[in-house]
Amino acid sequence: MRVGVIGLGLIGGSVAKACLKAGWTVYAYDVNSRVIEQARVEGIIVDTTWEQWIQDIDQIVLATPLNDVAIWIPRILAHARAGCTIVDMSSVKGIFQSVYAQIQPPFALLSLHPMAGKEVRGFEHSDSRLFEGRSCLIVEVEGIALDPHLVQQWMTVLGSRPVWVPWDQHDALMSLVSHTPYLISAAVLTLAKNADNTLPLWPQVVGTGFLDVTRIGASDERLWKEILKANESHIRETFAQFTQLIHEWNDQIQRGEWPKALKDTASIRNRAVSNVPPPSSPTNG
Repeated sequence: MRVGVIGLGLIGGSVAKACLKAGWTVYAYDVNSRVIEQARVEGIIVDTTWEQWIQDIDQIVLATPLNDVAIWIPRILAHARAGCTIVDMSSVKGIFQSVYAQIQPPFALLSLHPMAGKEVRGFEHSDSRLFEGRSCLIVEVEGIALDPHLVQQWMTVLGSRPVWVPWDQHDALMSLVSHTPYLISAAVLTLAKNADNTLPLWPQVVGTGFLDVTRIGASDERLWKEILKANESHIRETFAQFTQLIHEWNDQIQRGEWPKALKDTASIRNRAVSNVPPPSSPTNG
């Protein structure tokens, strides 16, 4: 299999390395010349421009910033070999409805979302094992038939567990399990910072609980700003629900009552933990 990867950040670089590990031939393009040199050392073919190698590949992985996907899909359709599959790894899908509609036979689309990542960005942090044991969402786009054999190939290469998700549910699900948790985590960090004057010892006394809760909140703010903007409507709704819940808990706490919902939290988390094997490295969606 010959695959091209557009965008060699953490996700694109990890995909490229996983494909190399599987014995695939990997071409790649990135705007950063330093990244290009790093990729060449890894065995990724980056000696020519993307226009020159795009006719020689079977699949093109899009792992660019969200704002660039709508730019790259028309470019690919204009230059790639007929029958090429575009594999979109974006973490938000709803904004691409009109762009996806441009992908017509003989071209094909596979919309994936690996639920893996790190707090850090960049090719230097990429890892061929990043996706192993993690869920990979197979987003079912209306009107686009998926090749089960191709899906299985990708799950094998990434080492991921497939979860089939309807197009109209993907972004709402991400708001619940990824995007709003980031905001909550970042809020805890902000709460701690605001205590600098009154409780300056807080950085010295934190334990694993604080570090676990705030891990995702320490992720790159520029990346999250782009994600939150792309999924704005769903995040508004989910964050409003969270805010209402906190208000209810605050009322109970101020009255000296223990929020009744806390008795169920362990069983709720266990439902998620039972579906997620222990990660080999810190992950986020």
